[in-house]
Order: sequence, then structure tokens, then C-alpha cells
Amino acid sequence: MGEAHDEILAAGGDVVAVFQYSGEEVRDFCADQGVDFDCLGDPDLEGYDAVGLGKGGLKEYLGPQMLKSTIAAAKEGHFVGNPKGGAISLEPGTFVVGTDGRVALAHYNKDASDNASNEDVLEAVRRAA
Repeated sequence: MGEAHDEILAAGGDVVAVFQYSGEEVRDFCADQGVDFDCLGDPDLEGYDAVGLGKGGLKEYLGPQMLKSTIAAAKEGHFVGNPKGGAISLEPGTFVVGTDGRVALAHYNKDASDNASNEDVLEAVRRAA
């Protein structure tokens, strides 16, 4: 989402990343990565539970698609950081919620590399704006 942040803002949206760690750990991680949008910590997993993000297993984190995506990211200079706590316990997802509270996009990753495309997110932001 970082690459599309300016386009998302221009379309009337914004980006907020929610992690399963404490606020301090999230703040430090996002600062180290140069993230230019809000990052929030949810160590009690209330937000994850609210949107139905479930637990992942080894195939979601060590399967062939994940290995392929990890290699592709490394070729672009992006590397996995040092995971803490239950780093592989939850599947990620991407959600676009309008100011009226309606969900314009709910993408539940099939594995840790299955992120919603920037195009799909931008289309949902435009619909919700």
C-alpha cells in the first residue's frame, strides 16, 4: 500500500496498517521501514477477531507461492524482518471501509503473499469515497 499511498489519498482514502504487536513495537517497525501512513498495534487481536482474520499454518507461510514471492521481493531489495511473538499466527487481510461504515473491499489473504492489488484497493476507495 505504501507504493499507492499518494493515489489512495488523491482518491479520497487513507491507509492504516494494523499489526498484532504492541504500539511501541509497531511504531519502531514502521519508523525503521519509513512508512508514511498510520500504523497501529492490536496485541489483544480485537480488530483481527472483528473482521474474521483466522490463524494461518505452515502452508500459508512456507508454501511454494510464499517462497516464490519472498524471492521476488528479495530481488527488489525487500527482506523479511525479525518476527516477534506470534508472527505466523494470523492471516493478513486488506479492507476498505467508507466513512459511512460500509465495507467496500474485504480481501482475506490465501497465504502471507496474497495481498490485495493496489488497483483493487484504489477501485474500492473510489467507490467508497
